[in-house]
Amino acid sequence: MENICIYWDWDGTLVNTMPSHANLAAQCMNEMLGMEFLEARAKYLATTGIPFDKQLEKIFPTAERDVLKRCAKRYHKEKISAVYGNAQSFPLTTATIFQVIRKYGSRQHQVISSSTEEELINPWIEKSGLEKVFYRVYGREHGSKADHIKIINEDLPDYCIVFISDSPGDMSLPADFLIGVQSTPEIEKKFFDSGADYVINGPINPEDILEALSKV
Repeated sequence: MENICIYWDWDGTLVNTMPSHANLAAQCMNEMLGMEFLEARAKYLATTGIPFDKQLEKIFPTAERDVLKRCAKRYHKEKISAVYGNAQSFPLTTATIFQVIRKYGSRQHQVISSSTEEELINPWIEKSGLEKVFYRVYGREHGSKADHIKIINEDLPDYCIVFISDSPGDMSLPADFLIGVQSTPEIEKKFFDSGADYVINGPINPEDILEALSKV
């Protein structure tokens, strides 16, 4: 492996926002679409990795489009404070990012690719002291994660793209190597069936990520 571009998913991979996301989404679906809270929460978690409006379309394929739009609008408005008011990194997020830099040096670039707005990601980067680390930050303003990968493929054509995410849905992205994190024995098979090349049980940490990257 000569050059490597590591795409980090953000929500649930670098920051521990998934519980708050799931609770807010379930509340919106319960109150606006009538789905029982626990069922809505489970369906949200089962469809993560795509924008919330697309999740709603999958979960409620026969619902009125206007109702889905209002539900998505409420979710996006409330998540700014309910989810991102104080986004917290996983304990070893920063250590893992810097270990990758130490290991691969100038042969690596690190990118954030997320369905979240860039304006919500950037304050976390500054708070975490990572302003000079990331080559690019791509949020929903730049389209889907597949669109983000296409941009980097055009910008860095000689780089091997590795995508790291907590969502099995991201394991079908057109990257060269796909690493699933936050797996459990119950869903490990789902990651591999979805296209993962390597799966890590639990949150990111330097040892497991460097071991995964050694397989690229």
